[in-house]
Amino acid sequence: AYFLFSLPDLTPLMDTLVILNLSFNNLFFFPVEVLNIKTLQVLVLRNNPIREIPNDISRLKTLKKFIISFNLLSELPDGLFLLDNLQHLDIAYNDISFIHNDIKKLRQLEILNIEGNQLSALPSGLLNLPLKYLRIENSFIHPLLWNEQNQNQPQKLTHLAALCFSRNNLRERYTDISEDIKKILDDCTACDCCSGPRYGKGLRLVQVYRDVFKFGRLPFYFHACSSSCRRAF
Repeated sequence: AYFLFSLPDLTPLMDTLVILNLSFNNLFFFPVEVLNIKTLQVLVLRNNPIREIPNDISRLKTLKKFIISFNLLSELPDGLFLLDNLQHLDIAYNDISFIHNDIKKLRQLEILNIEGNQLSALPSGLLNLPLKYLRIENSFIHPLLWNEQNQNQPQKLTHLAALCFSRNNLRERYTDISEDIKKILDDCTACDCCSGPRYGKGLRLVQVYRDVFKFGRLPFYFHACSSSCRRAF
């Protein structure tokens, strides 16, 4: 709470600092200097005008508690989900409308505060986490919006062709494949519904679960690899 625009020199503390609280300042950019602190376990950036978290946050291997509430974030970087020791994540009151399903990689996460964002459903990856505390108030999680979340654009023919090629193991038959086609076939993620390959964004659906994390009803979004997989799920 000193209305700082930048950090002082933290070099003497790089090998010893455990807790760093930078709340209530004027930090317009994430202070990348903190990424060099090898021993950091708690980082608090509450109430700053920060719009983006760098992907290199994955360098904070010892981080256990990360609070960046009341900022201007619109998305979370992939690097955040590589923090194996993270137990407490607070991103409340930002402008986040989507959380990637890779949040399931945070296998130690026990406390999650995502209230006050633009979320209308939760990522299905949360169902795999040992959460003991979850806050979702003041968001757009409401049954009136679930049908809207189920609206999808048609899948690209390239994605459907790649899915057909992969499902039928056609690489065993066609060994002479050009590099550009190989690049398309390798660019896939896991389907949330069947765990097979998914090309492109797939087809979104919202599934409501009861009595999860001590809530009566919670919607989770899944991404299916195809219309048939979506129907089956």
